[in-house]
Amino acid sequence: MPIWPFGSKQPKVQDQAFSDLAQMFLSDPDDPTPGSESLNVAQCDLSVDSLRVIDAHLEAMRGRRLEGQTMMKFVLRCGAYVGEVVRRHAATGKPWHWITYDDAVKLDARLASLGQSLGTAAVLWDGERGFCFPLARVGKYLESGAEDSVRVFALGILGRPTARV
Repeated sequence: MPIWPFGSKQPKVQDQAFSDLAQMFLSDPDDPTPGSESLNVAQCDLSVDSLRVIDAHLEAMRGRRLEGQTMMKFVLRCGAYVGEVVRRHAATGKPWHWITYDDAVKLDARLASLGQSLGTAAVLWDGERGFCFPLARVGKYLESGAEDSVRVFALGILGRPTARV
């Protein structure tokens, strides 16, 4: 049962926009993603296992000290890729959707305590009471390293064991 507080009006989903950003992460010849020259895109097929490649890429990118627009572009695109992996591998009957931070706060006022930032600019919502923050996880990896693995993050959301981390 949807929990949207304004009757039948659902939040506007941003699924197509974030699917496009995920593709831009992999290839955008006109406006390449920072570090794209060192990403093995042939192994990035939106599978859960491809997140091993993304973790390795994030580790390599940590040394680059991304800032400003470069950081924003990287986190939005890489986070979109991670979120799209979650969306595509979620259990049947429980589709996840990208929504804005403002819409997420309307769904659950407790999320306002997180504050609006690059990491919360877009939120994955399970259509009920579940939220996750792929953009924030990418930012955390860049800050803290492998302890914030995007693969482990996705496996946890998808309810899969994290063996072979």
